Amino acid sequence: MPWLLIVTIAHLLNAGAFLADKFLLAKAVPKPAVYAFWIGILGLVALVLLPFGFVVPTLEQFAYALLAGGTFEVALLFFFAALRRLETSRVVPVVGGLQPLIILVLSYAFLGERLARGELFALALLILGSIIISYDGGRLSLRALRSQRRGWLYAFVAAIVFSFSFTLTKAVFTTQPFISGFVWIRIGAFLTVLLFLLRREWRHDILEKQERPKGKLAVLFFAGQSAGAVSALLLNYAIKLASVTLVTAMQGLQYAFLFFLAIILGKRFIQLRERLNTVIVIRKSFAIVCISVGLVVLAYT
Repeated sequence: MPWLLIVTIAHLLNAGAFLADKFLLAKAVPKPAVYAFWIGILGLVALVLLPFGFVVPTLEQFAYALLAGGTFEVALLFFFAALRRLETSRVVPVVGGLQPLIILVLSYAFLGERLARGELFALALLILGSIIISYDGGRLSLRALRSQRRGWLYAFVAAIVFSFSFTLTKAVFTTQPFISGFVWIRIGAFLTVLLFLLRREWRHDILEKQERPKGKLAVLFFAGQSAGAVSALLLNYAIKLASVTLVTAMQGLQYAFLFFLAIILGKRFIQLRERLNTVIVIRKSFAIVCISVGLVVLAYT
């Protein structure tokens, strides 16, 4: 099943991009609007694909693409806002766990997508593995929950809006050639983030001069961004080829790659080291087994 290999490569590249960002930043997530804005702007790199399959969409097709790209940027905005208020280990399992379930309902209702029993079993294993491997443990008191309720709200909204975005993306690819649909989605994201400049506070944050990486760090920054861009392209292509529900449920692969890469590279680079003990290793190993079995089931379904 070619799309399984495509998604695997995409998540490996995305794991590398994440580690590059972590190495360069080694600090809290920047302001959400700034992060989402530049991701939308950099998405215009997709315009280099125009000579390889661009077509002019109908008004309805353009609307779907605009909504797919726009909702993705809005989801990023809420996701980064949640990360500023909560630990990554709490936000990622919520978003990663809810997203495939919401997409399952949306794709069933609006795309007519139906999964076989084997695929549903694989979906459950992939979601379970994703939640376990991305959660670092720790108890949360009722008082902490109350004080962080806005962060949790942002995380839930991000999961919902991401789900709509990926479902719309699948709808775009069912009516347009892949390259044309992908480019129009990126244009939709670009037009959406331009609206961020209308808000004075966000405009000031976005246009404020930031220190740029230089020398070897600049090379690392470029390599990380390139890996992330190729990963996004591959994931979108996989969504065109296969079930959007199953593709998004395979997010756990990225966490598994991050776990292995952090162990290998963390020995040399302190910025990439993860907190490890017997319980964490056992938990993450069990999650990797769940993900692996889920992939095997998918491969033979």
